[in-house]
Amino acid sequence: MSATKSKNIFLKLLSVSLFAILVISVSPTFANAQTFRSDCSSSTTTRVDADYNGPVFLDAYWTDRSSSSTNSLNPNELEVGPGEGPSTLAAVFVNRSPLELYAVTGYLRLPDGFKPGGTSADPQAKSYFASTFSKSIGDVSQASYFAKLVEGEVFTLYFDVDITDDAKVGSYLSSAILDYSTPDHVRSCKSALLNVPFILPGKVVLDLGTDNKPLTPKVPNPIDFIISNTGSSPATGAILTILSIGDDSNRSSRDSSSSTVTLQSSETELVNLGANTFNIGTIPANGSTRISTTIFPEATSGSSVQNISIQITYGNAYGYKQTELLTTGLVVSPKPSESPIIVSVDTQHDEPVVTAGIVENIMFQVTNNGDDEITDLLLTLSGETTEMKIMGKSKWMISSLPVGETFEFTTDVFASTNLINTPSSFNMNLDYISDGESSLDAANVGVFVSGSIELTLYDVQVSSIGGKLHLVGNVLNQGSTTGKFANIELLSLADIPDVSDISPQYMGDLTDDSSIPFSIPLPVSSLSQGKHPFSVKVTYADDLRNFHEIVFDDIVNVSQIKQQSSNERGESSTLMSTEVLLGIAAAVIVVIVIVIKIRKKKSEIDSSADDLDFLLDNSKSSKN
Repeated sequence: MSATKSKNIFLKLLSVSLFAILVISVSPTFANAQTFRSDCSSSTTTRVDADYNGPVFLDAYWTDRSSSSTNSLNPNELEVGPGEGPSTLAAVFVNRSPLELYAVTGYLRLPDGFKPGGTSADPQAKSYFASTFSKSIGDVSQASYFAKLVEGEVFTLYFDVDITDDAKVGSYLSSAILDYSTPDHVRSCKSALLNVPFILPGKVVLDLGTDNKPLTPKVPNPIDFIISNTGSSPATGAILTILSIGDDSNRSSRDSSSSTVTLQSSETELVNLGANTFNIGTIPANGSTRISTTIFPEATSGSSVQNISIQITYGNAYGYKQTELLTTGLVVSPKPSESPIIVSVDTQHDEPVVTAGIVENIMFQVTNNGDDEITDLLLTLSGETTEMKIMGKSKWMISSLPVGETFEFTTDVFASTNLINTPSSFNMNLDYISDGESSLDAANVGVFVSGSIELTLYDVQVSSIGGKLHLVGNVLNQGSTTGKFANIELLSLADIPDVSDISPQYMGDLTDDSSIPFSIPLPVSSLSQGKHPFSVKVTYADDLRNFHEIVFDDIVNVSQIKQQSSNERGESSTLMSTEVLLGIAAAVIVVIVIVIKIRKKKSEIDSSADDLDFLLDNSKSSKN
């Protein structure tokens, strides 16, 4: 048993010894990759000067790569701008040391507007960077490269950065601390503080549109194509060339270095009649430019949508030439925009006006202004809005409308008072056959919605004002809108032979549902009692500033009007003055009485107080 036990102990000791030898043999490798982090918490240990040997900065750019590598040839530089969000900043370094470098870790200080993202957001990176400066330095992004680097070898660290809306397009000067190990520092590391300048270049974002005008078949159509740049960087050196408009078999193409724009149609039904080449130069950020041309759609292209493609080559934010294909659509109308049918409206007014708040009968007229007879014409009438209602008939069928003939029809319409003093329209849909072809058309008939002005007179009488006779009364507007710049003029009054010298009286605006008084001076000192016919004229302007006149013929009942002579007026004035003086005297007497009562009251209070003091003094004397 003792021999067996001794043998087991020997085997265990041998195993432990072999494991220790294995650990010792591989520990330098682990030290290079693991222990440097724990020994790199102090300030930078390498001074960057003319004698500095270590990694140095070469370049920085934005890319879509995410893993560090030594392949820095043909970098994929991306355009990025404010608000880009998660992005990758590639920082390129070169090993200027004659020694090999291991386990490089970079800590990049981020300027305002940039946040660490992804795996770069190491919470210890910020405190580690701050220890170098002994102050707060903002956000820090971290990236690592663990492969061996020989002398002169170029390597790239990829920092995950979140670009916020607060970032600005332009150049930034940042700094980075690089930790690295060398054969002389196997179990520790060296670190250096390096300047890292980089640029936020902005981004070109192009879009294509048109002026949204439908094309008319069989006629030349001027059209504008709008190339807009909604990005944060200008597109430079753009030259636009319309190569062809045709089907797939006839489409042309050019090399991406041709700096051209190619305008192409999905069909052969469109022909370009305008210029072919446009040198538009720079499309600014958040700006646009347009090119104008003329397109002739064939007759067979009616009622279709044509897809247009533009190939544009431009200089991006880095100055590199880029080629992009933009598409948009053109709508070709089903028929020429010049319809053979003319639709008009004939209201009860001098102008196309509809009165709001009442049901009004309006006449419409449809005229064949074309070269061919129109048959099977179906008319459908509707209001532009829900506040413009067709109260009567809304559809009419006309079997035949010869050239030059006019068809008239009437219907009842109602416009809401909410439309007062605004333009509106009626929509007329037309379905007909002309020249053997069925056609659909639409017409808009414009009208102006005006309120009503309904005036009446009331409380008309003759009164003496300041010793002179006046015809006074009120004008009431029972309509739904204001009559502007109103005047009233006396045309005649019984017992007054001549009223031509009486000037019109200005009343101002006649607000709806309200009245305004008037007073017309009369050129006589007296009128006989009884009924006197009179006539007045009221002039006002409507919502369109058109002036209207309305004459009122009525009768005013003149009762006994007391005429005051100059002596009577003097006596009346004297009497009025006496009454005023008496009133003032009475008021003074009342004030005096009130003051006397107040003083008497105060005297009684003081007397009571003296009596109380006397009694108190007697009481004290008796006690003594």
